[in-house]
Amino acid sequence: MPKKRFDPKGRGYDYTGARAAGLRPDSSGHWPSRDPRTGLLFKGASHPTFSKTRGAATRLGYEIKEGPGGRYFSIKKRIKR
Repeated sequence: MPKKRFDPKGRGYDYTGARAAGLRPDSSGHWPSRDPRTGLLFKGASHPTFSKTRGAATRLGYEIKEGPGGRYFSIKKRIKR
């Protein structure tokens, strides 16, 4: 049976992408929400804890934007001058 493709708008988590980025779960079993190098988010926008990811990003000065292929990224907010 073919693997189900990750849906960036869905409820899932992109374990394949996280592994490809060299990431693993922490000691509690929790997987990271984003790739620290690229900002790529591994949770789909309808994931049950996506709002927590958005809240943490906002507190840290990041914003979530849709990028190529419909994937979401957490990127540093630009300071308006």
